Amino acid sequence: MKKHKTLDNFWNYVLLSAGGFLILIPLLVTVFSSFKTTKDIMENFFSWPNPFTLDNYQRLLNDGIGSYFWNSTIITVVSVAVVMLFVPAAAYSIARNMSRKKAFAIMYSLLILGIFVPFQVIMIPITVMMNRLGLANIWGLIILYLTYAIPQTLFLYVGYIKMSVPDSLDEAAEIDGADRFTTYFKVIFPMLKPMHATTLIINALWFWNDFMLPLLILNKDSKLWTLPLFQYNYTGQYFNDYGPSFASYIVGIITITIVYLIFQKHIISGMSNGAVK
Repeated sequence: MKKHKTLDNFWNYVLLSAGGFLILIPLLVTVFSSFKTTKDIMENFFSWPNPFTLDNYQRLLNDGIGSYFWNSTIITVVSVAVVMLFVPAAAYSIARNMSRKKAFAIMYSLLILGIFVPFQVIMIPITVMMNRLGLANIWGLIILYLTYAIPQTLFLYVGYIKMSVPDSLDEAAEIDGADRFTTYFKVIFPMLKPMHATTLIINALWFWNDFMLPLLILNKDSKLWTLPLFQYNYTGQYFNDYGPSFASYIVGIITITIVYLIFQKHIISGMSNGAVK
């Protein structure tokens, strides 16, 4: 039995090492290449930067990456904030009433249908509609993100509330004299902390890294480009100049990685607190 367990641990370490190798090598190559000249990248792709240079990042600043970074930041922050403000409240109302009132169950079914609709099916109609409505801009893109984020986020919140937030909490708050609004914000909303962190990470990663919707909605005006859209057009414009392209990838990676690492801790601690309660 002990020998079998040791063999299992050995293969677990082998698989983890192989997975880490496959992930870390491309990441390290990208980081090193962002500090190398294009000539050095072509001649020594897997080597350390020689010479080490910051010219790639300086060139990105000169080419206006700051404005595209700001566009991505506005879109991500506003979209995530609106989703986190309204969807949990809707999920709470639906979770508490869908088993007693048919209208809530129907509403929930209709809202989560968006999960099952492939984007490719509605891609062209959405592009035409947004152009005709004059919403082929940053705010129009935010509206689209909110529309697509609702089904999945609502599905996650409703499931979490039904499984982890008992109805007895509402009854206890009502006995203490709290109305429905106070019960939600003072009792229910803080208990959803693990799901807040989870949905924030999921949606922020999507909004920040998304390429297809910005390509369809914002590509006509270079002033409205997001960071992924800038990277796409920048790489196409300077196809043989790899240094600045790698530097632009690092700029996009660092910000969302920091957000992920911060809120990953909240997921773990929130789940632990919920278990203790």
